[in-house]
Amino acid sequence: MKTFFYPKSMVVVGVSLTKINLGKIILLNNIQQGYTGNLYGVSTQEGQIEGVPVYKDILDLPQTPDVAIIITPAKTVPEQLEKCGKKGIQHVVIESGGFSEYSQSEQSLEQQVLVIANRYGIKIIGPNCIGTINFEEKMFMPFAFFRKDLVAGEVSMISQSGGVGNTYLHALPENHIFINKFVSIGNKLMLDEVDFLNYFVNDDDNTKIIICYLEGFNRGREFFDIARTSEKPIIVHKSNRSPMSAKIAQSHTTALSASDAVVDAAFAQAGVIRAEDEEEVVLAVKAMQLPPMKGKNVAVLSRSGGHAVISADACAKYNFNLITFPESYVATIRSLYNTRVISHQNPLDLGEIFDYTIFGKIVEETIKLDEVDGILFNHLYQSEYEAGMSRTFLDTVERLVREYKKPVMVAMISDAKEMLDINMNHPMPIFNTPYSAAHALAISADYYQKKAMRNNRGIVDSSTMNVIQTHTSCFDEILKENRNPLLHESIQFCQSIGVPIVNGTLIQSIEEIDKTEFHYPVAAKIVSPDAIHKTEVEGVKLNINDSKQLKDVFEDMRKSLYDYNPNAIFSGVYVHTMAPEGTEFFVGAKKDPVFGPIVLVGLGGIYVELFRDVAIRLAPVTRAEALEMIHHLKAARLFEGFRGREPLDANALSQVIVTLSHAIASMDEISDIECNPVMVYPHGCMAVDARIFVQKQKVASPMSL
Repeated sequence: MKTFFYPKSMVVVGVSLTKINLGKIILLNNIQQGYTGNLYGVSTQEGQIEGVPVYKDILDLPQTPDVAIIITPAKTVPEQLEKCGKKGIQHVVIESGGFSEYSQSEQSLEQQVLVIANRYGIKIIGPNCIGTINFEEKMFMPFAFFRKDLVAGEVSMISQSGGVGNTYLHALPENHIFINKFVSIGNKLMLDEVDFLNYFVNDDDNTKIIICYLEGFNRGREFFDIARTSEKPIIVHKSNRSPMSAKIAQSHTTALSASDAVVDAAFAQAGVIRAEDEEEVVLAVKAMQLPPMKGKNVAVLSRSGGHAVISADACAKYNFNLITFPESYVATIRSLYNTRVISHQNPLDLGEIFDYTIFGKIVEETIKLDEVDGILFNHLYQSEYEAGMSRTFLDTVERLVREYKKPVMVAMISDAKEMLDINMNHPMPIFNTPYSAAHALAISADYYQKKAMRNNRGIVDSSTMNVIQTHTSCFDEILKENRNPLLHESIQFCQSIGVPIVNGTLIQSIEEIDKTEFHYPVAAKIVSPDAIHKTEVEGVKLNINDSKQLKDVFEDMRKSLYDYNPNAIFSGVYVHTMAPEGTEFFVGAKKDPVFGPIVLVGLGGIYVELFRDVAIRLAPVTRAEALEMIHHLKAARLFEGFRGREPLDANALSQVIVTLSHAIASMDEISDIECNPVMVYPHGCMAVDARIFVQKQKVASPMSL
C-alpha cells in the first residue's frame, strides 16, 4: 500500500501533447507542485511535456515505474493493463470511467481487468477514481490543479467518490484542517476501504485522524475489526442510507436489522464517529484535535447574555450538565473584575468585561475546576477593533487547553470575513455558533465514552462458544430434510445452549392429551412449517384451564391452519405451563450479509413492530456489551425501577443476549434465531417462544472475538 503514496516514479497513460486533457493535467500538476520522483507520459505520439518525456507505448519506458495511472477510454484499459504487467508495473490506478458505475453490462470489462491483474500480481485502485495524494511528498494523482500553498497535516482520507473527496480536499484546509494523505477508491474492483483503513491505522505513523466517505461496504466485518483496534479517531461520512423496512419478512430480526441500523451499531461498538454530512465531519475533526471531553459537565462562558441562553439550550439538547460554580470559584472571579449587575452563575455572562487579559484568567480558573469536563466560550466581538486581541486570546486558550488537557470550544461570533480568516488561519479549532460548539463537545464526549466501552468490553467466553458448537448435530437431519426447525425443535435447542425457556410437550393427536400430565393453566401453540407467524392462523392460545378446553383448542388450531392454507402441514400443538406475567422483551440474532453475525434486543411482543426500540451489536458480544445494549434502549428505565415498580433483572436478560450472540457467531448452520417474547422479571427471565432459520451455505464468521 505504501507504494501508492510514496512512488519514486510514475507514468500517466493517456496524455496529450497538443491540448490540455486529464492525463496532461496530472503531469502538469505534479511538475508545478514539485514532485521529486521520475515522471513519464504515454500518448499516441512521442514528445515532451515541460521536460517530462512522453512515449508511444508503456513497453518503451526506460524504467519500470512504481505506479501507472491509466486514464484512457474504458475499452482500452485491459490492453494498457496487459502492457503494465509485461513491463513489471505492480501498482496501477485506473482513473477511467465507463465501467460498472455506468452500466451493469460493463462488469465484464471489469472482470477482464481483474483477470489480467491477478495474472501479473498487480494491485489496482479504481476504476472510476482520482487516485491518491501525498501532501508530504507533493505527489498528486487527481486530474485537477491544486493550490501550491497546501501543507501536509495529520488527517488522511478515504473516499469512495472522487467528487465528494474533492469537496473535502477544499473544505478541510478552509477550516485549518490539513491533509496528510488522500485516496479515492472508486469502484473498488480490487483494493477497497478495508485495505486503506488498515494502512492508515497500522502502518502510517504520519496519519493521526482518519476520515472516510463511503456509500457501501465490501467487507463490513473486516472494516469493523480494524476500527475496533484503532487508537486513531475514525470519522465516517456514510451515505446511501435506507429507511428501515416496515415489512416483517421471515422474522422480526430480519426486518429490524436493516443495513443502516447495522452500520450504526458497528460504528458504536468499534468507537467510530459517524457524521451526517461535510459540516459534521469538520466539527468532528476539530473536536478530535482537542483533548477529549471525559464527562458531561460543562461550563459556559459568554460575552453575550443572549448567546448564553442559546448555549444553555444547546447543552440541554446534548444532555450536558451545567454545573453550579463553587463559592471559592465565584470569590476568585469576583476578585478579577468588578461586577455590577450580572450574577456569577452557569452560564457566566461576561458582558461587563472588556479587558482581554481577564478573559484568559477566567478561562484558566474555570478549566482548573475538577467539576468541569469542558468549556463552551462564546466570543462575540467587533473585528474592526478586537481582531488582534481576539487572536492573542485564542493563543492563550490554546495554551491552557494543552496545559490542562480539557477541551475549550470557542464560538467566534463576528463578521463573516473575520470568521473565515480565523477559521482558515488560526491553529486553535473554532466554531461559528454556540450550537456547533456544543455539538463538537457532544461528539468528543460520545467518542470518549464509546472508546472506553470498546476498550473495556471484556473477553468473549470462547469455552461457551465451543460448547454451543457441540450441538450442531441437532441440525443434521433438519438440513437433510431441507427445512427449518419447528417450534419444539427451536425451543429444545435454546434449552440445550442455556437459554431459560419454557419446557413443554408436543401433542400430535387429541388422544395424547388424556395420556399426558399438564400443570394448568397452560399455553398452546401451533406447530407447522407453514405458520411462521402463529397469530395469523390463530395459532396461540393462553390460559387454558383443563383438558376439555385443550382438546377444543387443538381442533380449532388444526381447522384454522387448513382454512388458512389447505395444503399446510400440521405437525401438532406445543403445550407448556403458563409462564408468570412479566415485561416482554425480544432477543434475536442473524447473519448480516455485510457485517456477519449480529445480535438484537428490544421491547418484545407487539411492541417490536410498534416502537422499534432495538439495540444492535455485532456478535459475539461480551456481558458488558450486552448490558450496554440494554442501557441504550428507550425502555432502559424499566431496569432501574419505574413508577414504584421493582427494577427488572438486566443481568438475566443480558445473559440471553450473550448466549444467542454466541450461537449465531459459532454455528454456520443458523441464519436467524430469536426468542420473542422473553418475559423479564425483577429476578430472572423466561423465554416463552423461539424460532430458528437455517442456511445451507456458510457465511463468513467474525474475523476476531
